[in-house]
Amino acid sequence: MFIQRRIAALIAAVGITAFMASATAQESSLRAERTLDYKTGKAFDLTAKIGPVKIESVEFSNMGRGYGHGGIAGKMRPGTLSEVSTTLRAHFLAENPSSDEWQVTFTMEYLDKAGKVIERVTKKASWEGEAKPYDFDHEILDYVVPLIAQVRVKMEGRLD
Repeated sequence: MFIQRRIAALIAAVGITAFMASATAQESSLRAERTLDYKTGKAFDLTAKIGPVKIESVEFSNMGRGYGHGGIAGKMRPGTLSEVSTTLRAHFLAENPSSDEWQVTFTMEYLDKAGKVIERVTKKASWEGEAKPYDFDHEILDYVVPLIAQVRVKMEGRLD
């Protein structure tokens, strides 16, 4: 009987701790930061809430050389189609249920296995009463892609 009560108390404590952790992860803030392993084709849960904007997940992909330089105009402009660069994409799933327009600034830091920054890029997106994905595309030298071990994603929001 004593062991059963101890087990029940332990289960209750673990349940409360898990509830507190999930409540903390869902708290709204104007900033969030996550460091993720760089793997293409896998969606990572972010569970970040920037103001009212919920950023649920991100998926990394390598779009390949010449992505975004389509059409004849892209081939005619000298220097626009690089043989040594590729486009990396971070596909974010996000939503803002409020009627206010919120802007989120994303800073992506591509890190090597020692945690040193290979490249840092910042872009902005906004949501107003909608759920929509955001594609963060960045052209980078092809030879550094195998050196990327992690990606640090920093998000900062403001009412627009």
